[in-house]
Amino acid sequence: MKAKFILIIALLTITGLATAEDASVTWNDLNEEQQRVLSGFSENWDQLPAERQKRLSLGASRWSEMTPGDRKGAQKRFRQWEDLPPDRKDQIRRRYEQYRQMSPDEQQRVRDNFRRYQRMPLEQRQQLRDRYRDMSPEQRQRMRDRATDRPPPRPQSRK
Repeated sequence: MKAKFILIIALLTITGLATAEDASVTWNDLNEEQQRVLSGFSENWDQLPAERQKRLSLGASRWSEMTPGDRKGAQKRFRQWEDLPPDRKDQIRRRYEQYRQMSPDEQQRVRDNFRRYQRMPLEQRQQLRDRYRDMSPEQRQRMRDRATDRPPPRPQSRK
């Protein structure tokens, strides 16, 4: 049961499933299934920030709607997340925040590119990873700039 609570918190933190609303969610506002999933929070529910209450209630609803297979997959992904080093988690959070800052068109382009990458044969994916790894930081930045149609950054003058 404790693993469910940790999983729900992590899923909500990682994916940012809900947006903040000013109104808090009272314990009595939750349906029976949400209360069951979130029972570990019942004692201090009123002390949680409204945003967190909202995220947890939405996460509990989502968890309740999952099939047993979906839940197993979510638990597996959570264990993988837990095993990541803190600096890798920070990097993922920063990249997700960058993604959220993109326009809907840019987000769609990222999703399309990812799907195209996933459909590539493993050998081709490895070649792309190797080529990227062998690039200098400047080459990587130029590639990102071309991909996003941004003008390249101006070189900083050296003093």
